Amino acid sequence: MSLLAVSNLTRRYNRGGETVAAVHDVSFAIDPGETLALAGPSGSGKSTIARLVLRLIEPDAGRIEFEGNDFLALAGSALRAHRARLQMVFQDPLAAFNPRATVARVLDDPLRIHGIASRTERPHRIAELLERVGLPVDLASRAIHEISGGQRQRIAIARAIATKPSLIVLDEAVSALDVSVRGQILELLLDLQRKQRIAYLFISHDLGVIRAVAHRIVLLDAGRIAESGNARAVIDSPQSAIGKALVAAAPRLDRTMQDAS
Repeated sequence: MSLLAVSNLTRRYNRGGETVAAVHDVSFAIDPGETLALAGPSGSGKSTIARLVLRLIEPDAGRIEFEGNDFLALAGSALRAHRARLQMVFQDPLAAFNPRATVARVLDDPLRIHGIASRTERPHRIAELLERVGLPVDLASRAIHEISGGQRQRIAIARAIATKPSLIVLDEAVSALDVSVRGQILELLLDLQRKQRIAYLFISHDLGVIRAVAHRIVLLDAGRIAESGNARAVIDSPQSAIGKALVAAAPRLDRTMQDAS
């Protein structure tokens, strides 16, 4: 059984008095420990799908099953419990965090909110999370705005894995980082996936990164699926018009990033 199964998902918006389908009849599935990439030009529906999967917005039609449950039917405590298993890492962690909060406070929040550890246990859990993402324990006392972008993204990943999720949505999570830091974060994600069997819904415009880390890919165009399949096969030989255009417009694929997979 798939970890996440999205069926016939549709979301419409009213723009200038007209109804526009930001996402139309989209279906895909993700298995445990798998990375599925969503790619497409701006406005193709990638981030809307992420928000729908996380139930930050509700669909107009379609079905979302998560860990065998009708995710759209959940409410109250049942929804909160399942949200602990479904986390997100954003493009800009500085915008996602209170920049003046300490690293310890950022990591304490999910442990406290989801009742994962007692007050006396949480400092030890926070230290474990920092070590797991390759950061020194003494970073806990630092404010978010005082640390580097790469460190902030590691903190974002630490916060995401604090609740022991089965799926993490990564929305352009490495696009704001420089190349060397990007490679380190991708290696961290791959290592966590190998050790904890976490699945990723990986949203990116960078086909080189997708080719390096994703098992499968879904190419979107104007809210619809244009093409899907094995990530490397689709990127190396796209069949759809949008796939060919994206590959033609992409910089030369980085061999180092390809080898990271």
